[in-house]
Amino acid sequence: MSNVAARAAALAARDAFHLEPTSLVTYRSAGRVLALGDAAALACCDDLPATIPLARIALDGGGARIEGYLGNYVVQVTDQAGDATVHRGDAILDLNEAALLAREMPPPGYFHAPPARWEELDLAAELADLAGEFDKPKFFAYDASICAHGVNGREVCRNCIDACPAGAIDSIGETIEVNPYLCQGGGSCATVCPSGAIHYLYPNLRDQGKRVRELLRVYRENGGADPMLLFHAESHAPDDYVEAYDNLLPLAVEELGSVGPDLCLAALAYGATRVVLLGDASVPRSTRENLAAQVDWVRAVMAGLGLDPLRLALYRDGEELGAVDPGPSFEPAIHDMPPGKRKAIFHALDHLVTRLEPAADGVDLPSGAPFGEVFIDADKCTLCMACVGACPGRALQDGSNRELPELNFIEGNCLQCGACVQTCPEDAVTLKPRLLFDAEARNRARALNTDTPFACIGCGKPFAPTSVINKMQDKLKGHYMFESERARNRLKMCEDCRVVDIVQDPEALGGQFDPLKNFRD
Repeated sequence: MSNVAARAAALAARDAFHLEPTSLVTYRSAGRVLALGDAAALACCDDLPATIPLARIALDGGGARIEGYLGNYVVQVTDQAGDATVHRGDAILDLNEAALLAREMPPPGYFHAPPARWEELDLAAELADLAGEFDKPKFFAYDASICAHGVNGREVCRNCIDACPAGAIDSIGETIEVNPYLCQGGGSCATVCPSGAIHYLYPNLRDQGKRVRELLRVYRENGGADPMLLFHAESHAPDDYVEAYDNLLPLAVEELGSVGPDLCLAALAYGATRVVLLGDASVPRSTRENLAAQVDWVRAVMAGLGLDPLRLALYRDGEELGAVDPGPSFEPAIHDMPPGKRKAIFHALDHLVTRLEPAADGVDLPSGAPFGEVFIDADKCTLCMACVGACPGRALQDGSNRELPELNFIEGNCLQCGACVQTCPEDAVTLKPRLLFDAEARNRARALNTDTPFACIGCGKPFAPTSVINKMQDKLKGHYMFESERARNRLKMCEDCRVVDIVQDPEALGGQFDPLKNFRD
């Protein structure tokens, strides 16, 4: 059977695939439009149908702050005298040449439409159809328990906030909050999240992986060769590419930004000869930049595996795809896509490593990749374990349960988020992005720093790492509270012996401390 016939069978299987439904976000609008502009622009509103409920708000010399979404907009207008008025409506008609709301993905119900562009936008029809209830999928899910946004009062990771083209994500202390009414399903948040704390919900990763696997399986079983998987936004049909390449299998997604490293690596493991991300003009600039950064580190992994990195590429609509080295053939993976981002990446990687048997143990990755190792400067580290308490991925662990002060590290858990670097009081921590190919080595705890326990000079009980005691003595040298040798020796005591010595020291409490005095009085 030809590639064309095999593709037809595969696309039929793709279209028949059932996606797990998600909850809906509902907008309720009465259709009232707030038109914002100068007097000349507002006068153009006379050309709109009288049936559109329109409130004209003059901005001559003043400013406006817009908040909300379809059915729930609030506009605060400040005049030249500094006086503010508040207006409420269901939609915004921004008549200014420069948009008042500078977002790459504006919220539903916001129309930036200078009068000169009305005809091309079919504005009258758009505004006339704003009243009623409108549903969309809730595109995201968020697991705060594995989020690396904030630790111990510090902001550590803001990848999703910076990546969101809709401005839908805000910081709320050590976690984030996603406004479902502002979220437009851009997907960049999930693509750049190092832990998978925020992930795409419709379609979810598990369903998307299964759909890719089924598409490729049916294509192969019907005699198709060298399958090229092409992801594209639903709003853009890649007809020219489908016609030009008989082995091309298109797969539409809500937004191209939702296609992350997990899905790309899984597609290669499931047998795609090539994975293409095709963006048209509707893809926001920030989304394209974020996708390019993710493609860069996945390509580094592919090169380490002995695959042609060009087998994964981000293209603009109309660009020639060119030729790539298909590389060695291997048995495609059959596993179900795990629901978690990192597990999905590791499952795909383990399959590729087993089949391709790369010569190296791992590969260095570009800065910003979500995998890597931690280095500890033993001369600076006091094993205070502040980094352990800060690590959101539990990559750094206190290994002192064997009565030996020790800092352990599990590389497969490391997000390269930098929480440990920010938290370390001694500046003893550095990071290096890389990915180990051996699963056992990734998941094995190894010691980064070990110290001998310091024995209390009073009772002999080990109570702290020796490096901590030495550091304390060095830092407190010359302090007025530790001028005497006896006071300095208390730094070498456990907390129990230290208290006993303080109450018995005439220079500390005069040797007259009576713990029962208050009760007798």
